[in-house]
Amino acid sequence: MDSKVPQVSVIVPTYNRERLLRLTLESLARQSLPSDTFEVIVVDDGSSDGSADVTAEFADRLDVTYLFQEDQGYRVAAARNLGLAHASGEVSVFVDSGVLLHSGALAAHLASHTSSPVPVAVCGYVFCFNEDNEDGAVMERAIDYANPDATMEELRSEGRWLDIREEWYEKYGDDFADLPAPWLVYWTCNVSARTERLREVGGFDENYRAWGAEDVDLSYRLHRAGDRFVLNRDAAAIHVPHPKSYTENMRSAAANYRYFGEKYDTPITRLVPDNHFFLINDLIREGGLPSCADHLAAQDPDAGLVLVFSPHPDDETIACGGTIARRTAAGHRVGIVWATDGSRSHSAVLGMDTDPTPEELAVIRAGEARNAARVLGVADEDVHLLGFTDTLLAESVDDCREAVRKVLASYPEVSEVYLPHDVKELNADHRLTGEIVLGCLADLGLTPAVFKYVVWDERTEAEFVFVNRNEPVAVAERAPERITARDIAPQLTVKRAAMAEHRTQVTLYAPGQQRTVVPPEFLERVTTRPLEEFWVAADAYPMPAPRS
Repeated sequence: MDSKVPQVSVIVPTYNRERLLRLTLESLARQSLPSDTFEVIVVDDGSSDGSADVTAEFADRLDVTYLFQEDQGYRVAAARNLGLAHASGEVSVFVDSGVLLHSGALAAHLASHTSSPVPVAVCGYVFCFNEDNEDGAVMERAIDYANPDATMEELRSEGRWLDIREEWYEKYGDDFADLPAPWLVYWTCNVSARTERLREVGGFDENYRAWGAEDVDLSYRLHRAGDRFVLNRDAAAIHVPHPKSYTENMRSAAANYRYFGEKYDTPITRLVPDNHFFLINDLIREGGLPSCADHLAAQDPDAGLVLVFSPHPDDETIACGGTIARRTAAGHRVGIVWATDGSRSHSAVLGMDTDPTPEELAVIRAGEARNAARVLGVADEDVHLLGFTDTLLAESVDDCREAVRKVLASYPEVSEVYLPHDVKELNADHRLTGEIVLGCLADLGLTPAVFKYVVWDERTEAEFVFVNRNEPVAVAERAPERITARDIAPQLTVKRAAMAEHRTQVTLYAPGQQRTVVPPEFLERVTTRPLEEFWVAADAYPMPAPRS
């Protein structure tokens, strides 16, 4: 391997902790791993102290990069993702500021990966982690900051302030990869995984805007992707004591765990909000719960009725394809309603009016929509093509409203509705579809759970090189909203197959066509991302407020 290319990327998020950051960087400068084989990426979550200057002090001893993101509240997940985006090492190690690594820690992390024939997620060992800064003053006096290796050896030999997960390790052993939920102890104060695997599973979920659970969310997806969890006691560290509030941390963590449980909605993840982590594997075994990989067969025992409203044929798959497949596989009845006929995609985006003509294209795309719906598990009788002219829905608002009202009236027991966001969608047909459906729900007095999606934003406009906007309807006051996400990793293959049925959009369909209607970069983005995100009412699955 070229020595100029680091094998390991160490990602250190920080926020107003210049003393703790300096201690961490000093421990990194003492690593036995040659300095030209690892890089350090410090990601500042908006500090107002001297963190940038502290990082600069180590430029002559470390291959260190300093990245800064504006202070917009607690965004450690976004900070780690920023570091991950810049990582060039094959292995990424996540270390919190205030963690003193043993001089052999990075070498140990790397060895776990190079010696394994399969992808692994490595848990390092952490001394002195406390939940409410108990014993903090005593720990401070016991730590030899000039020689943390000696301190760790002393603590290990005396059995003092061992890793708080030692209870887990004593119960299940150091080789716990075959537990049904080994991901519960992958805590990012000192862990590692292959960089490409971290990117493949989508990195950290940035909806976590307060302390707790963002690392468990990531490790759950690594587990689902097939990584084996291992403990490497030689990848050791000391967690430097610092002021914290156990009560406040647990309050924010509780809300985050509720979000995590709802997001994945499996028999196992539903245990997380209300049970101690060290008991969950016992509960899984005692209850005979299905593994995470097999959860679809057992989830959602009370199948409901779901309606997905799509402005054009293919938006249903782009925004909700994985969710639709997940719902139909779990026994839900799902209906799809397309507002427009998609007849003008070639003329509007590519400037092509013949072969096929808009009229011919409308017939073709109707067939593609039905085929895609079948792939997603939707019955033919639950497919509704309203047929309004593509790009011109604004000219048929009243007629569309009446058609949507009739569809909704035929599904009075609908429990979930998915629709384009009535404000955040930029495309005229998209936003109008959302506005119309919300109005009809109110007219009929229907109160299903509403999930709003966004397909068409500035990035989409730039990729398509196509703009079709109208002015939004003025609304005096809107209820606050927040994002929720669905894990669709198991459904990605189905989603891609459904998207492939929209051949007019994703292939060079017409003679002389030089580019596809749906740009390849957009298609890649929406068919590989293992999450689908939706805006919901803020009081649904409430999360704690961001850091002020």
